[in-house]
Amino acid sequence: MNRGNAHSVWAILAGPYALYLLVLLPFANVALFSIQTYSPTKIILPELTPANYLKLFDPYYARLFARTLKLGLITTVICALLGYPLAYFLARARPRVVTLGLFLLIMPLMVSTVIRVFGWIVILGRKGLINEARLGLGLERVQLLYSETAVVIGLVNIFMPFMVLPLLASIERIPPSLEEAAQNLGANWLQMFRRVILPLSLPGLISGSLLVYSISISAFVTPALMGNSRERMAAQQIYDEVLVSFNWPSASSLALTLVLLTLILMFWALFATRRTGRREIAS
Repeated sequence: MNRGNAHSVWAILAGPYALYLLVLLPFANVALFSIQTYSPTKIILPELTPANYLKLFDPYYARLFARTLKLGLITTVICALLGYPLAYFLARARPRVVTLGLFLLIMPLMVSTVIRVFGWIVILGRKGLINEARLGLGLERVQLLYSETAVVIGLVNIFMPFMVLPLLASIERIPPSLEEAAQNLGANWLQMFRRVILPLSLPGLISGSLLVYSISISAFVTPALMGNSRERMAAQQIYDEVLVSFNWPSASSLALTLVLLTLILMFWALFATRRTGRREIAS
């Protein structure tokens, strides 16, 4: 099957579902709500207005999105720093070790996010394991829970597999002979990683970063339970405006803005991956 026929088959298979998700029902409905007028009594009035988007320039919403993007970026960077060694170890390990490692990596995904967050609350709370250990060492308690640090810890714990698995797939495709050649030429491990492993595994890093970042900025449960109510993320604001204040037009504009940011990131990542692939082919 040539490339043109393969693209046609995938378009036929994925087209109806993509059309259903993006056009027919939810996306079009939210887009329509976002340009309508809010009413305290009727929720939505059929009057078009740009006010829902203009208010996004308010300092409160600017800080809201800045905080959301910042925490998503921090989570992605930490997942990459912690995920690379683990992915490399699994890629070069024996089959039994790989099986055990993948089981331990994927098994937490089978547990509810709420249960895992409550586990972190027990660990990070004022009378949690960390503070009790500090008291045992003669140190004072510290406020870890209900902070941005706690949110990042929870997000990294939940989304780490989404970084490790793409990295693992990319590193497995790198022949070990390239690493041996770099070492024979006098490169240490850091030089070998910077000049061999990192460039060749860059598509996996971009894919994992895209996954982690996009789901981190849209996370709700972890920031709601582990974060500070005064320093919320975008998903928490959307939830409150939908179910507390019933301001559906404002919530729709926030949701579409978040989707737009995610789409921009996704297309940038796809462009970077394709450009990297062309460089590898050219070299």
